[in-house]
Amino acid sequence: MRTSRTRRRAGAVLLAAALSWSAAACSVVPTGRSTVVEDRDQGNPLDPPYARVIAMEPNPSWTPEQVVTGFRAAMASIGDVRYAAARRYLTDDFAARWKPETGVTVYQPAPSVTAPLAEGATEARVTLKGAVTASIDQDGQYRPRGGTLDELFTLVKGPKGWRISAGPDGLLLSQADVERAYEPVDLYFLDTKRQGLVIDRVQMPVDPASTLAKTTVERLIKGPSGSLRGAVETAFDTGTGLIDVTTENNRVVVDLTEGVPADRAAAMSAQLAGTLSKLAGGSSFEVRVNGEPYRSGVPLYIDAQEHLRFDRWMAAVDAAPYYLQDGALRVLGKENVGGPVPGGAGREYTGSPAAAPAISGSAPRHVAAVSEDGRRISVAPLTPDGQWEQWTVGNDLVPPSWDRYDSMWTVDRTGPQTSVVLRQYADDRRQYRVAAPELDTVEVTALKVARDGVRVAVAVKDGTGEKVMIGAIVGDRADSRIGNLQIAMDGDEKQTIEDIAWKDGTALYVLTGKSELFEASLIAEPSQSIPSPPGIRSIAALNKNNSLLAGVEDDDGKLQVLYWDGDTWEPQVKDEKGAAVLGGDGPAFPAFPLG
Repeated sequence: MRTSRTRRRAGAVLLAAALSWSAAACSVVPTGRSTVVEDRDQGNPLDPPYARVIAMEPNPSWTPEQVVTGFRAAMASIGDVRYAAARRYLTDDFAARWKPETGVTVYQPAPSVTAPLAEGATEARVTLKGAVTASIDQDGQYRPRGGTLDELFTLVKGPKGWRISAGPDGLLLSQADVERAYEPVDLYFLDTKRQGLVIDRVQMPVDPASTLAKTTVERLIKGPSGSLRGAVETAFDTGTGLIDVTTENNRVVVDLTEGVPADRAAAMSAQLAGTLSKLAGGSSFEVRVNGEPYRSGVPLYIDAQEHLRFDRWMAAVDAAPYYLQDGALRVLGKENVGGPVPGGAGREYTGSPAAAPAISGSAPRHVAAVSEDGRRISVAPLTPDGQWEQWTVGNDLVPPSWDRYDSMWTVDRTGPQTSVVLRQYADDRRQYRVAAPELDTVEVTALKVARDGVRVAVAVKDGTGEKVMIGAIVGDRADSRIGNLQIAMDGDEKQTIEDIAWKDGTALYVLTGKSELFEASLIAEPSQSIPSPPGIRSIAALNKNNSLLAGVEDDDGKLQVLYWDGDTWEPQVKDEKGAAVLGGDGPAFPAFPLG
């Protein structure tokens, strides 16, 4: 079975890394006390080995700066759930008031600054400095962020030496501390229709008193993090407890205190299979209740790939890309040779030739296109008799996006710095205004719904520039709203966002006006991960081997669709002879279903 992280490698590497960290942490601490490193490997595939640094006791001879350094190291001690060792560095009064549970500030440390001490002084001040890189909230949500760390600690001298009498709440951990003491896990929850799965990535503190598998399932049962609260559901009933997660006969056994109703058993199975898939490494599962077969002596077995069967968009989807050429919508076929889609869209494309179409995910698929003047969105079913019909009329509409349940999304920019989010359903054509208070007073330039049907990405322009935000869709029809919006990629006055495309349920590609390609998410720093081709105008992506397409225009005005093979950009659309198709009227603006 696979381990789930580089940090959980075999002992020698872990031990060396931990000792290296220990030496750095103790560089200002007298050497009479050594940091102890444990490397546990019980041979349990559900509990990979880890490195643990045991916190030192404060020494009466230490200086104020050494006490703050020791306190920082003690905050990173795994397994000390009450932070008893860290509290020994505090006065009794501050130890009672200190609240480590308020969250984690992750930073790159710089040398501490100690105010000059007069001879015989009984009070001192130490400033901990550094660059803030991220935060982890109480739900385990990791959020990259910048800023300067400048935290003041006040210390007093007593019979046992210097102790901290005042300082910030929460934990202050270096990036190395987090990589050693936390484990990123993907929790699987249900969309509100309980037909699809949504991934919620959280940072789990390593618990030496339990296995990683057990703490992960306990966190799953607890419910989603704040970014998805109200937008997803779970199959587990409130009050359900976990007894243990073990292995038996090459099967992972999850023992619960109670089961779920029969109509939720498949959803619960998918949640468990997805959440434990990386740890289980291909093993199947069994769910028991109080150590007994699941229901009336009948065992509940779960296939290792149950989550992929429950939600087809979780697996790598084999969907052909669409694109514009010769004034019509085409679809790529065998040997990368394209042909017109059936119906009216394959004869004439009524949308803007400078904006990508949106393709729905369900059969029969529909194409939606915004007009060149931005005042209308028309839709056509991709069937032999499908014809274009006008769906939406507005003042200045952004290109549309479909969700997995065949509702179409757009934004009407009704005035300067004023945006109205609209949602329209295919079954009855009814249109609803979506509550999105954070978007009311900005200019939305793009909106894309992720394939999980819950997350939504928006590119917005305000007085500080353009940025990309990710939020969650809560509710349906008249009760629809976009909530929990957070910045995934901040911009400046000179940066423009040209296009966005979801890579998977947690990350998306961002194309800037400088023709730079970034990968943005709520769990990692934006990075220029892919070199962009010259003349790039648009992007499209699909969770099939990380498929990424780009619509480009060369210096002669000829258009082509390129695909990223992992090293270079190659032409995607070919003719019957295998030659790349180039033209002034396409191929252009590639699009995947639910892109």
